[in-house]
Amino acid sequence: MKAILLAATLSLFLVSTAGAQSLPAELAQLGIIAGMPYVKAKRLLDAAGWQVKPVEGAPESLEGFPEVGCQKGGKQCATTFEKGGQQVAVRLGTTLAGQPFVQGAD
Repeated sequence: MKAILLAATLSLFLVSTAGAQSLPAELAQLGIIAGMPYVKAKRLLDAAGWQVKPVEGAPESLEGFPEVGCQKGGKQCATTFEKGGQQVAVRLGTTLAGQPFVQGAD
């Protein structure tokens, strides 16, 4: 029985981490991880001195988040943060309720 429980736990761990993307060191140092709500990640970036730079030329912005540019339908979204000459582009997804979350970053 213990072996079955251990195997099930390990398989869940492997499945949950298989799709996880590593984020740039600048974000990881702030505790930002994939799956984190964008509102929380933005608050951490703001507190660390990063300034949001609205995406230019995006077909539409995400409702309630004018700095987030999206493709039509709001499925693929992104925004950029700048600090001291560095830029980080944050890729966002949306929940079924329309709330943005961090998917990855470059």
